Amino acid sequence: MQEEKSSLRERKRQEEKLFTQKQVDELLKEKEKTLQAQYVVLKEIYEKYQLLKNEHGRVIEKLSSYENPDDGYRKDWTWVAKIVFVLQKASRPMRSAEIIEVLEKREAHLREHTSKKQYFSAFLNMALKNGRITKEKRKGERGYYYSVQL
Repeated sequence: MQEEKSSLRERKRQEEKLFTQKQVDELLKEKEKTLQAQYVVLKEIYEKYQLLKNEHGRVIEKLSSYENPDDGYRKDWTWVAKIVFVLQKASRPMRSAEIIEVLEKREAHLREHTSKKQYFSAFLNMALKNGRITKEKRKGERGYYYSVQL
């Protein structure tokens, strides 16, 4: 058993590669060059990341200002108030599909709704019932046009 252990040790020593100080220094220099190159690449990627992060922030701001222009619109209004606001801003009679199209840009809830016209017709009828808007039928055209009561 002693002989087996000693023979194993000898084989391991032979398998192990012994380096001189000069070889170790050369290996360390190569590793340092590799590390420096990787650091330069990492630094470039980080700078690109910072630029993209800033650009993302600007795009988010532009999108926010596009979806929510500073024209007095408020998301906490009732749907009737939102309909009246859209009709006042348009200053012309609009069909329900046009009103929905305008409000879809501002309201994610409406954008994701499955049956927008059915959902929206209840609010149009409520606005009509309360006298906030009027509807008119134009000869030769399908549907109604809605306008603000003056």
